[in-house]
Amino acid sequence: MPTPIPGFLLPRGPPSALTLRALQRQSARRSFTSTSAALKKASKSNTNANSKPRVLAKPDRFRPPSHPQRLTTPSPKNAPPGQPFEYGPRTTEKERVQQSKTQYPGMFPPEGTVMFKFLTSKWIHIWIAMSVLISCAGFTFTTNFKATSPFAHLLPSWSSLLTSPVGTISQVFSVWRMHVEHNSMRVREQRHRRVEDAEKRKQYRVAHGLEEAEPEKKNEDSKEVDLQSPVAAAAVEGAEGKEFVDWEGNKRPVKKWLGIW
Repeated sequence: MPTPIPGFLLPRGPPSALTLRALQRQSARRSFTSTSAALKKASKSNTNANSKPRVLAKPDRFRPPSHPQRLTTPSPKNAPPGQPFEYGPRTTEKERVQQSKTQYPGMFPPEGTVMFKFLTSKWIHIWIAMSVLISCAGFTFTTNFKATSPFAHLLPSWSSLLTSPVGTISQVFSVWRMHVEHNSMRVREQRHRRVEDAEKRKQYRVAHGLEEAEPEKKNEDSKEVDLQSPVAAAAVEGAEGKEFVDWEGNKRPVKKWLGIW
């Protein structure tokens, strides 16, 4: 005989909606598992029966796909490297050649033109820069020489350079030599003046007992020559002009080319 169910285990009323839904889900799961198992068994039986793979029929002609696998919209991001992005249709090679030869206002001249070669030539720029620098240096030197030298009035005019260039250049060199000799003599006089002032101060200190007098040694036959001034030393040696003293104090013979020292 079946065992009776105790009264406290029996539901007091009809089942609720949640209970009915839970029961339906359980029944659906059981039916799904049973059907999936049946399908697996059927597929296994079919594979065992037909072991050959499926082969698609060869198409009669090539049919391209209606759209690529990934749609790529042309944009500056996916543009080819080293080439500007073109928003319109792609330019052809003929159009590019035509654009390279076209002169646009306010832009650099195209390649192959005379203006392009002039603006991109390195030697032309070097020649222009050096000529400007040399002309500025020459102008500054001549202006300074005319303003400071007492022999500036002896310089020849620029027009004589076209008529007699050799004589004009030799005269310019002679004026420059006179200017150098004048500056050397002036510096020599200033140096002697300073030496005399020092000697006078020394005599004053000796006269007032601040220093002891030193025995003087003089050679009357020898001449006083300032060896620190090459121009003065050369002038004292003689007016022959066969030798001169350079800035290092060495005697060297005078060399002349075409009568110019």
